[in-house]
Amino acid sequence: MLDNFFRVTKFIPKKCVESVYDIDFNKLYEDGKKYILCDVDNTLIPYDIFYADDKLRDLLKNIQEIGFTIMFVSNNRNERIGNFSKDLGINFITSAKKPFKKGFKKALKLLSVKNKNEVLTIGDQLMTDVLGSNRMNLDCILVRPLKKSSEKWYTKFNRKMEKHALKRIKKYDPIIYKEIEEKHE
Repeated sequence: MLDNFFRVTKFIPKKCVESVYDIDFNKLYEDGKKYILCDVDNTLIPYDIFYADDKLRDLLKNIQEIGFTIMFVSNNRNERIGNFSKDLGINFITSAKKPFKKGFKKALKLLSVKNKNEVLTIGDQLMTDVLGSNRMNLDCILVRPLKKSSEKWYTKFNRKMEKHALKRIKKYDPIIYKEIEEKHE
């Protein structure tokens, strides 16, 4: 079972981009995506920022106007993510324990998702966002972390683990490795 858990393909995102601003949400909606499960810390805002700026507010509003339902799914605590989410009027789950399935399952249930193919996840970590999404058979877009210098110790630990996963990806598929490395590091 652990062998299956650590298969190299579980660490490969569907797509890599510089930031959430580089995602073509219109195309994703046309392709059948309806729900976005999005990480917050270092995906939308750095750890040392607490609220969305106008640019992020506009992006989230535009995504919702396209027709998406957004839910924030974070491993962080309720106080931080709750304040951020309530300010934006977007539903959220905290202490999701990604890459485990519990937080993802809770989000899918709260959103009444019937078809996982309609769900997209967005995050900045291979070890939590990509691995968790792949374990749930959800498409994941990996973004470059916004500000690594503000990360907590446990995220820095995950970043070290990512290096091991990247080495395995490089052996498995050098082309995919290069794409992840260029966009993620």
